[in-house]
Amino acid sequence: MRKADTRKVKAIGDDTLIVAVDIGMEMNRGYCTTPDGRSSKTFRFDNTRAGMDTLWDMITINKNRFKCNEVIVGYESTGPYGEPMLHYLMKKPVRIVQVNPMHTKKVKEINDNSPLKTDDKDPR
Repeated sequence: MRKADTRKVKAIGDDTLIVAVDIGMEMNRGYCTTPDGRSSKTFRFDNTRAGMDTLWDMITINKNRFKCNEVIVGYESTGPYGEPMLHYLMKKPVRIVQVNPMHTKKVKEINDNSPLKTDDKDPR
């Protein structure tokens, strides 16, 4: 298993696919976007091996679709529910970033002036 890199991400290149994941106990939601605003629809995947394979398929599809060379996966810490995804992705050629929950709350308020949670809005 590779060692965790705990440095802050300083810059994201134009050829980077950003994958945001909202982690749940049984089901997760993902969303792919690029720095220039191209994006996928929100997709669901289970917190199982088959679900992780679905996540990887969506990452691969969107990486090719948007012609990206690098992938960053961001997730909000939600206790132990994210562990299966982290262990799965550590073996893949992606950079994994933990997002501060206060940042995601503030972005929700800025985007639609509402801190309320919805399953489709959370990963964005």
